[in-house]
Amino acid sequence: MDSPYLLDQVKAKYKPRVNGEVHVYPFIVELDTMPIGFMQYYKLAQEIQAEFGYPSTLNICGIDQFIGVPEYFNRGIGTTMVAKFTNTLSHLKDVDLIVLDPEVSNTRAVQCYEKCGFKKVKKVHNDICWLMELEARNDIFVTSKDFIS
Repeated sequence: MDSPYLLDQVKAKYKPRVNGEVHVYPFIVELDTMPIGFMQYYKLAQEIQAEFGYPSTLNICGIDQFIGVPEYFNRGIGTTMVAKFTNTLSHLKDVDLIVLDPEVSNTRAVQCYEKCGFKKVKKVHNDICWLMELEARNDIFVTSKDFIS
């Protein structure tokens, strides 16, 4: 694949999110002004909530994230990213639970999420992923400065 094709794919997927046309909220993670990762959150669709066994009365957000620069792996940055993101999301949104679904084989990610308070609930997606959840802590006061280390 050539670069213009990849760039077109990235624009097609993320431009509607950046423009607010799709209710998935993307963030670029920077360290010392250098972009090193990506995070996003979204309200879990009712059909997905039902598939996972959650009642429709719960407000559930899903999150996704990654660090895209390998030299920043295994330095605790991912744990800091996820902890600050979930704390802020819990405070700023009407959220009961935050969920994510890392692959079972991605032990580094699973350990990171467990450090942040996520609990394994069950295996999903043909048993290749963990459904993990974190109860929102709506009583925590967090400000935008908590995103900055």
